Amino acid sequence: MNTYVMKSQPTNVSRLWLSAMVLVIAGLWLFAGEAHAQMGLAAEGRVGATLPQGDLSDAGAEAGLSFGAELQASFRPNLTAYLGLHRHSFNCDNGCGALGGNPRSTGLGAGVKYIFHSPGDVLAWGRGGIVANTLGTDAGSGDREIGFELGVGADMPVADRLYLVPNIGFISHDDGSGSDARFFTLGLGAHYHLR
Repeated sequence: MNTYVMKSQPTNVSRLWLSAMVLVIAGLWLFAGEAHAQMGLAAEGRVGATLPQGDLSDAGAEAGLSFGAELQASFRPNLTAYLGLHRHSFNCDNGCGALGGNPRSTGLGAGVKYIFHSPGDVLAWGRGGIVANTLGTDAGSGDREIGFELGVGADMPVADRLYLVPNIGFISHDDGSGSDARFFTLGLGAHYHLR
């Protein structure tokens, strides 16, 4: 009989990831002071749906809700770095077996967004980065695992410095027990340029 074991103690990978994130944030903060006139800052909130794939889908997980928030720093007109928090949940109306009740993937993400086309005022982009996520259920959470994310979308202006952001993404990370947590996200965000 296969059982799903959850762990909650931090690992060396988690400590290394958190240390790297602190260094990246400190570097961005120092660089922001030197490049104040050249760098744009923005905040983005996002809500959407999750569409489980692979082992999640096989365990009975179904579509759920996704929430995220990011800070973004633009170093060039078409290149933006982002750092954010996200929570992706899945429904289990028919039970998720050994996975447990109310599965969710939560964590941090960081990467770059590249604006590759701008027809008129709309900015079409692609992005990629790394995630440090845990897969949790009602029974507890697993270790933080490193994975990746990819996405495409568009920033569509609706007011001065405010954009609507339809987007599609894909996230993949290990679930801490040798299986994978892979899923698509389909969302809509609001992006506000602070400067």
